[in-house]
Amino acid sequence: MKRKKYLIGILFLAAFLLVACNRTSTEKKILTTTNTYYEPVKSIVGKKYEVEPIIKSTSVDPHDFKPTTKVSKQIAGAPLVVANGLGYDDWVNDIVEANNMQDSKLSLGEDVLHQKQGSNEHLWFKVDNVKKLSKSVYERVSESDKLNKKTYKRNYQAYIKKLDKLTDKEQQIRQTTNGKKAYITEPLPYYLLQDLGIKVQDSHFAKAIEDGTDPSIKDVQEIQTGLKDNKVDYLVVNKQVTSGVIKKLVKTAKENNVKIIYLTETLPRSVGYYKYMNDILDKFAN
Repeated sequence: MKRKKYLIGILFLAAFLLVACNRTSTEKKILTTTNTYYEPVKSIVGKKYEVEPIIKSTSVDPHDFKPTTKVSKQIAGAPLVVANGLGYDDWVNDIVEANNMQDSKLSLGEDVLHQKQGSNEHLWFKVDNVKKLSKSVYERVSESDKLNKKTYKRNYQAYIKKLDKLTDKEQQIRQTTNGKKAYITEPLPYYLLQDLGIKVQDSHFAKAIEDGTDPSIKDVQEIQTGLKDNKVDYLVVNKQVTSGVIKKLVKTAKENNVKIIYLTETLPRSVGYYKYMNDILDKFAN
């Protein structure tokens, strides 16, 4: 009888530990370096994991972000850290390496798309890239939490259907934008414009602005003349980076009825990836 009670006690304890371990794993917090990737991750893991972006505001430049001690500790204890990669959020790499947790990081640029440094880092402006990231997140969490694999698969399939709506919308808009031309103040929207069939006319100028160097006088003059002569259909502006030169270009575009489209790198608070991209597409559609 005592042996029977002892066995029952052991089984109860084992069951308790199993539940406790499972609870611990699902209560751990998955981190994303920016709020851009919060929605894709959260849509897949649902209530099984808490998800939190490190950078949550449009007032913070991911390139220049300096993680606090608190953020470093959060990263060190996270079961998964989703990053953009390609130099966009390199600050996360030092923390990951220092804590020997390379297997816990998932970089869209390097790990998912297998791109190299020097490639355009604004990967989220291509919806297909976010679809591929979503698949990788689904595979990661399904492997580490096999008990909930069916839930993750169901969530993943539902989110892909949602992103498919953006792809369909891009294809519809492309019917009117294909072959049109644009000046851009930074290489920010390159992938999006490519999907819409819009040709960038000032890559050299945009790269200089992104690198924090002064664009050549020749480049500025050519863009000013192009805006005055309506050689382009759009001026696409990154609202998070401005200068006297950019303000002058915006003024010229307004004076000559060139459509101006404003974008931000990071998402406004309380706005998810789908709405963010859908709103941008509406600007081109209208």
